[in-house]
Amino acid sequence: MLRELKRLRDVAAASLALLIGIGATLIPAHAADAPIWNSRRFISIAHAGGDLESPHSTIYAMKKALAAGANVLEMDVRLSSDNVLMIQHDDTVDRTTGDTGPVSSFTALQLQAMDNAYWFYPHCWSCHSQPIEDYALRGVRTGAVSPPEGYTPDDFAVATLLDVVNTFPGQRLNIEIKDGPTGMAGAEALAAFINSHGPSDRYVVASFDDAILDHFKELAPDVFTSPGLDLITSWFGTRGALPGHRVLQVPPFFGEIEVVTQQFVDDAHANGLGVWVWFNGDEDDVPATWVRLMALGVDGILTGKPAEAEPYIAAANAAAALAVTTTTAPVNTPEVAALANTGNDNFLWAVGVSTLIVGAMFGLAGRRRPTTLSR
Repeated sequence: MLRELKRLRDVAAASLALLIGIGATLIPAHAADAPIWNSRRFISIAHAGGDLESPHSTIYAMKKALAAGANVLEMDVRLSSDNVLMIQHDDTVDRTTGDTGPVSSFTALQLQAMDNAYWFYPHCWSCHSQPIEDYALRGVRTGAVSPPEGYTPDDFAVATLLDVVNTFPGQRLNIEIKDGPTGMAGAEALAAFINSHGPSDRYVVASFDDAILDHFKELAPDVFTSPGLDLITSWFGTRGALPGHRVLQVPPFFGEIEVVTQQFVDDAHANGLGVWVWFNGDEDDVPATWVRLMALGVDGILTGKPAEAEPYIAAANAAAALAVTTTTAPVNTPEVAALANTGNDNFLWAVGVSTLIVGAMFGLAGRRRPTTLSR
């Protein structure tokens, strides 16, 4: 068994070397602008802090994700009854806490007192049907259970956006403004918050609702944004520039429609747009999909499993760096650094095929198809 694994490893390494060598000569580069925030070619974006590994949208989850290697924290914001920006996905507190009712019916202090790990179970952030003993983090917020070493009860609360910014100074954040009755007010509050808690280039702001996002952009025009659902849908037909936007955030599939194709990624890059891909739950957020998407050259994997995904993302980044060193540019020079950050097809091709080889070695095949638009 060990001999066979070594043989497969050697075959993959030899294949990668060959592919890199011919890929750099056969595939032309495009002239896209460097996608934002690519401190490494492929970045890890922790969805709700990594909601399939840790309690949804908690400071605890965010700390764990960053320790695992995540580059960006993703979160949703809604307004409390006293107009404080809270980190909360749903319009109610029912699915994550032991309380019930709309987020907008509670003050910030009331929300912060809630146990936001009450219903957490690994790989299912809102499962209410498990045996009570499976909810291992229930009660940490209230003091009934001791927190894991290195954490505090406050790490398991419903957090405010200010809590996040103060806990992670300088950290890059991907923030979705939720729609609904408080959506417009939420856009105004978020614009004011970012304008006073800059720099603005540490944020990307998104919303499925185009009107909410347009309103936000009127108030904070310098903040990076991702277009709403209507604009992304129309972009499928135009494939042109999207002034004011810097990144497309999309699922791999919508129903039977394949969203993220090679042409989609190439067209986005040609217009200076990064591509970040989000998933529709545990069954879609899997290694086979991460590998396939990085082979296409997407820029960010927006995963609920940042710890599990990190080895795959790190391997793809290592392959990308190796491919860069095979070009005619000298190693360890600004030219090489620039090439690594542009989405250059010379090395994306090599990364793509080599990651597929690695995926095949470990049986990472197939693809899942999300059918709803809910991140």
